[in-house]
Amino acid sequence: MKLQSRIVSRLARAGRQAGVLPIRPAVLMYHRIATDRVDPWGLAVSAARLDEQLLWLTEHTKVLPLPEFARLHRASRLPARAVAITFDDGYACNATIAAPLLEAHRAPATIFLTTAPLSAGREFWWDDLQRIVFATTADRLDIRSGDRRMSVELGSPVGGGAEWLSGSAPGNRRQEAYMELWRAVRSLEPADQTATLAELRAQAGIASAPRGSHRPMTMAELKTLSRSAVIDFGCHTATHPALTERSEAVQRTEIEQGRQACEDMIGRMPTTFAYPFGDHDPATVALVRAAGFAAACTTDPAAVTAGCDVLALPRLQVKDWSADRLARELRAL
Repeated sequence: MKLQSRIVSRLARAGRQAGVLPIRPAVLMYHRIATDRVDPWGLAVSAARLDEQLLWLTEHTKVLPLPEFARLHRASRLPARAVAITFDDGYACNATIAAPLLEAHRAPATIFLTTAPLSAGREFWWDDLQRIVFATTADRLDIRSGDRRMSVELGSPVGGGAEWLSGSAPGNRRQEAYMELWRAVRSLEPADQTATLAELRAQAGIASAPRGSHRPMTMAELKTLSRSAVIDFGCHTATHPALTERSEAVQRTEIEQGRQACEDMIGRMPTTFAYPFGDHDPATVALVRAAGFAAACTTDPAAVTAGCDVLALPRLQVKDWSADRLARELRAL
């Protein structure tokens, strides 16, 4: 029986990849609408690709607002080809580039807001760190946080990080250094993170003002976008920590403060949540449930099936793909 089950599963997956079986319900995850030469996390999708993807999605799937998608899933009435579109973090390009395209295609979407960087008007820490590492001519960067000391050699800036696209392993010393520093900064508490990045910018000779290409939305942009007929907002915590690596008290604070800040920013309480980095466990899900959210999203790349917890919905990260590639990825879920 186990062998038969495995064979059936493999045949079903092969059928979806070939386009034989219908697309199953799925939640899509986007971040930035941009074109980048250094994009190790695959966060950038060009405007042309997004336009192409939205055209295909609105013609071949049932694009639903995430709250409606979640409501129908809870009621076991989700259409077979249902898709929900989400954007993480709150980048300005979501307002200036993505929103007009979503409105043109009449495609609803949820933007999950990480509220502290929006309030401060600073780059998200992973982008700021990328700018520091790849723009500096320094050959070394030092982290000093409490008792922690870390010195990272960057290697030559010539050719370092000239191109680093999603799915590629680090190809030179500067790219390796970015990953080392990323892991170190990710583990810091928010105040230490901010102080460490300020110190790294000073060592690297990098300005603190956010780049237009990577900045978060301004409060004015957020207010304007909150009036859009196709845009809804969800919570992505206050500072974007890896929640499962924090204490229960810190997790609760991040979730509840993020939710309250969202309400203050957009004038209504968000009903949906996304786990930063996708990190979640039963205790974290319980805190999200206790905070009153109706749905929450992970980063697990899978279809939404009958057994999925509405507070741990899987999501497919969409990359700079053609519409045909997106269709193949959806059929393969």
